[in-house]
Amino acid sequence: MILRKLTASFLVIMFVVLAVPNFVVYGISRTYLNRDFYSKDELVQKVYDFTLDKTVEVLQRESDFFKGYFSASELRTQVEKVFSKKIFTSTLNDFADQMDLYKKDPSRPLVLSLQTLRANLLTVGNNLAYLIYQKLPTCSNDELLEISEHTVPACVPKSVPYEEVVKPLTDNFEATVYNTIPEELSNIDRAFPIAELVKIEKYRDLSFLVLIGIIALIALVIYGKISSILAYVSTGFVMAGIAGYGFSYALGAALTGIKGDLGDPRSQEFLLYLLKFLVTEVQRMSIMFGVVGLALLLIRFVIKRTVEVKTNPVSE
Repeated sequence: MILRKLTASFLVIMFVVLAVPNFVVYGISRTYLNRDFYSKDELVQKVYDFTLDKTVEVLQRESDFFKGYFSASELRTQVEKVFSKKIFTSTLNDFADQMDLYKKDPSRPLVLSLQTLRANLLTVGNNLAYLIYQKLPTCSNDELLEISEHTVPACVPKSVPYEEVVKPLTDNFEATVYNTIPEELSNIDRAFPIAELVKIEKYRDLSFLVLIGIIALIALVIYGKISSILAYVSTGFVMAGIAGYGFSYALGAALTGIKGDLGDPRSQEFLLYLLKFLVTEVQRMSIMFGVVGLALLLIRFVIKRTVEVKTNPVSE
């Protein structure tokens, strides 16, 4: 009897130890490897805002033809007018489709196309140049300084065509866009461990079967009263829930701890936002296991107080 209890206790510990990584695998499957994850309104809005902010940051840093004419918020408004959320959602959906195909065939390239963004930024450049042109005062030919692709003239004579003033500016802006924003972000699966995550996800169902197998072994080892079996099984679920929730807090603390290594503050905030989806899923699974464990404890209590008392009134 003691040997059976020790074996059952060992199986409970194994159940807890294997359940926690199972929560992580489940969380990854429900988030980064799940096509529906990329269509969540909250996520789309957050990624869209981050993309606009980083685009404006790049434009301000790399192109100087509009300095002194537009603030960061004004530039963002101009970019948002052209590169709408609807267009961005289409780009994100394309990436989600690629993710589905990549899961079936990891040898496929996984890329995020930036062609639409680049094309729309050229339109933004034309719009900005026109707005600058409207602000320029009129002057005589003698007052006109040399028109350069790197500077905005102080004024524009009526005799100078619009294109002659604007084209150098838009050409400079176009060169900046093409030099700083690539056509696509390729090799994403190499920059992030996506291939490894896909491999791990393949064992998700197997890992659940292992947990079920451990429960079956506990029942075989204890055999006898249902309440005794439920005592071990419910303990396993409750302990797994507690361990998983504790792990999620440790994971959250670890993410906060590496915040300073994630680049600029805006990138730090964005990456932590993405990583917290995994933490949330681990917590959800932990709570589910904890609830199941408490439910099994309640069932055990009912069985012990009713069914087993009626069939065996003599105390154990």
